Amino acid sequence: MHDLAYYDLHTLEASHWWYRGMRDIYGRLLRRFASTSARPVLDVGCGSGGNLQVLKPYGPIIGMDLSLTALRLWQEKPAGLVQASADALPFAAGSFGVVTLLGLIEHVQDDLSVLREAGRVCRRDGIVLLNTSAYKFLWSQHDEANRHVRRYLARDLALKIRMAGLKVLKISYANMFIFPAALIVRPVQRITQRLKPKSTPRVDMFPVCEPFNGWLTYLLKFEGWLIERLNLPFGVSILAVLAPDQEEAQS
Repeated sequence: MHDLAYYDLHTLEASHWWYRGMRDIYGRLLRRFASTSARPVLDVGCGSGGNLQVLKPYGPIIGMDLSLTALRLWQEKPAGLVQASADALPFAAGSFGVVTLLGLIEHVQDDLSVLREAGRVCRRDGIVLLNTSAYKFLWSQHDEANRHVRRYLARDLALKIRMAGLKVLKISYANMFIFPAALIVRPVQRITQRLKPKSTPRVDMFPVCEPFNGWLTYLLKFEGWLIERLNLPFGVSILAVLAPDQEEAQS
């Protein structure tokens, strides 16, 4: 991710509707699938620490990122901060009860190795919580600014997860209600970028005034309520809860 994107997103993490709503969804999935005794937590690709609060009940927390810029932005320190690559985690097998890959695998060339590493350091009774970007046709300057490598279909991601020796406990699209808007905005962004090829790509997240920010937050929280109960058929993002495949490990 461009350093400028880290700073842009860091200023939004506390109050922006997307971050607030996604933290609510992460919390719901953690409460359903993770035990509070399944400690500690490894937040892989932790960025500037926006998910610290939702992970605290399952801590202590190790935050890990390849970017020193991101790690320096942490305002509240977890149990430890580590600079390392997600495809070569510097931890022993079975070290963590919860491993998070939140907005990570779309950034890396070898996503299969990242998934395998997450499964390796996860305890057999633990979980891996994953969030990533959906649909290649939604590619835009937002992906360029974030240095994304790809976007996924849920079925393709599920296949890759199984190839990595993990099993899917749950997989669902998310951000379904903003999907129609993304269908309109993202092609416009691609056209604008072609017309201004020398301009610096910027993330398409920006401050939203109230009461709209609050309304969008509650809308995404409602999606979280739905995702607890069913798998959404489409959306801008994909959420998955994974676990080490014990049959695969024994074979």
